[in-house]
Amino acid sequence: MEFQENLRQAVDIARQAPSSHNCQPWKLVHIEDRRMRAQLLPAHAWPEHAQLLLLGIDRKRTLRALPSLTLEMQLSCGMFLGLLSAAFDALGFHCTWHWLDRLDTQAPAAMPCLPSLEQGHGCRGLVLLALQPQRVPDATALAGLQDSVRQRRTHRAPFAEGSCTDMVLAQLLERHWPQQLTGDQLHLRVERSPAFIARAAGLVRQFAALDFSSYRAWKETYRYLRFDPRKPAEDGFYLHSLMGPMSPLRTRIMQCVLAPEVMQVLRIVRVPHHMAAQLAALVEDSAQLLLCSLPPDELASTVMVQAGARLMEVWLNAQRLGLALHPLSVMLQHDRARGQLQRLAGGDRRIVFFARFGAIGQRDGECLRRPLAAIIETHGETV
Repeated sequence: MEFQENLRQAVDIARQAPSSHNCQPWKLVHIEDRRMRAQLLPAHAWPEHAQLLLLGIDRKRTLRALPSLTLEMQLSCGMFLGLLSAAFDALGFHCTWHWLDRLDTQAPAAMPCLPSLEQGHGCRGLVLLALQPQRVPDATALAGLQDSVRQRRTHRAPFAEGSCTDMVLAQLLERHWPQQLTGDQLHLRVERSPAFIARAAGLVRQFAALDFSSYRAWKETYRYLRFDPRKPAEDGFYLHSLMGPMSPLRTRIMQCVLAPEVMQVLRIVRVPHHMAAQLAALVEDSAQLLLCSLPPDELASTVMVQAGARLMEVWLNAQRLGLALHPLSVMLQHDRARGQLQRLAGGDRRIVFFARFGAIGQRDGECLRRPLAAIIETHGETV
């Protein structure tokens, strides 16, 4: 099978990764230029039939309204990388990862050529993925991965009652992917204490209105709301996926009410606080919360991308266990809210992911996704 077909299969799986606002900020460059490959990595990294991919953050799709979103973009790309790597593994490829913020010591010649490569493809590079065909594809593993990612959904409704057993939680946190991919820095904590959950819900009630009342942040979020389900979309969310089924008239009303300028006016009558209270009620009714954290001095892009891959591994474990996650990103995007949550957690580690999770009976709603041609680019062979 031609590598291009393998690449399309792998990216078709990887593009199902979750991302902030479903903005899907990843870009993948297939580097076929031999001169460029030789500059980027030492010759011994290039056995016969090896392939090289650059994963970067698409500059046109980067969220910028808040400084903290830089970390979320890296985390999202890490989740994409995790799925991409798992897909190539099932397709029979041996994968190695070469982190760009460490290439200055691994391949000094790469430094002059990287900026032109990134500029030419409109991205900020994160990692080089070297691939070598090694064995026969595992059709069963590939089909299982495809099924898992296509069924995965972010669940914003109440979960089934009852907390997960210790055995289920142990399975949730199991490792299956190489440590070179997922790193060892991300700490995952499952909190089932009713007192902790109640206090966390109180913080959500106090701070979640920031998501709606910050004009700049909400304006960016609003760009990703899709109000007409008859119009195809490749990113963001249809409103009914967030708020449930509604008539065309109510949809139109909500389109006007949620407009950033209108939301600024509605702050006077505390509409954002009412919406925050609804989110807090979901948290309070949850049986468990997931907090993922890193050492405060370990927030380099490599660590964040590896953390994203580890988080994707856990998210897939959850899917296979019949569980779903609902990220509560607003608590991490604003410094004061995140600081209060970290104090509640009782440590000085930087929380980079916070979610409620539990069992659900059915996964509904569409997963809007960019077409493959919008994700994959080629840096062609030099003649």
